[in-house]
Amino acid sequence: MYRATEDELRQYEELGFFARERVFGPDELETLRAGAENVHAQIVGAARDLASGPVDQVDNQKYQTVLGSRVKWEWDDDLRAVRSMEPTGHLDARLEVLLDDPRLFQPVQSINGCEALSVFSDKLNVKRPGGAPFPWHQEGLYWENGAEDLESLVSTLTYLDDATKENGCLWVIPGSHRHGNLKGLENRGVLGALYTDTDLIDGEAYAAEFPAGSVLYFHRDLVHGSQTNRSAASRRVFVVAYQSGGLHRWCLDRKREVQLSRPGQGSPAPA
Repeated sequence: MYRATEDELRQYEELGFFARERVFGPDELETLRAGAENVHAQIVGAARDLASGPVDQVDNQKYQTVLGSRVKWEWDDDLRAVRSMEPTGHLDARLEVLLDDPRLFQPVQSINGCEALSVFSDKLNVKRPGGAPFPWHQEGLYWENGAEDLESLVSTLTYLDDATKENGCLWVIPGSHRHGNLKGLENRGVLGALYTDTDLIDGEAYAAEFPAGSVLYFHRDLVHGSQTNRSAASRRVFVVAYQSGGLHRWCLDRKREVQLSRPGQGSPAPA
């Protein structure tokens, strides 16, 4: 019912991505936003507890494990906010239910040719007003040492808010996935090796501006990044990366199979 069309598959192959606009309606978005804010509040609150994990500083980025989620804090110490949390579905059922939503996983089945799917990762990205940019990078380079079937990985981004240039939307370089894993930046600290040297590729950057409720499907090697949120509102995205069935989750010794058919499938759980 929600399988990718031939045109979408062609675009994915040529450009490394395609989008479907307004997949989720206003009521569903309100539920998902409430779930996202609940997760963020849980993590910020738990991080104040001295029993929470230590903060690891890597170059200009701060990481911490809180409530079973690997947290990346905002670079600016004055902005007490989380940039990303991975995984997060276990902290709120309103997000967890999305992992089994056919509007997300059925296009992935068309892309990677796998009928049975498992979850590789689920992540909540939050860019508050003033949130910092993130350099050009590829997921595949980051994942290659932990994925059991890298070739089957497909990312989905569900936009919980309108994404615009003003609020720091995702930018991509169409067709960059065809280069495979690209060389990282030199003399940029520990993390520089994970940032893409865009001098190695041609192509004009494209702003993935889409309305709230849209879903972006993109290739693991697509070069992407984001800019500062210059607006007065948050930009939130829920990311689910799928892989072939029967495999372990990213950095976790457990598996999470996608429920391909279940009663009530297709809409977020009520608040």
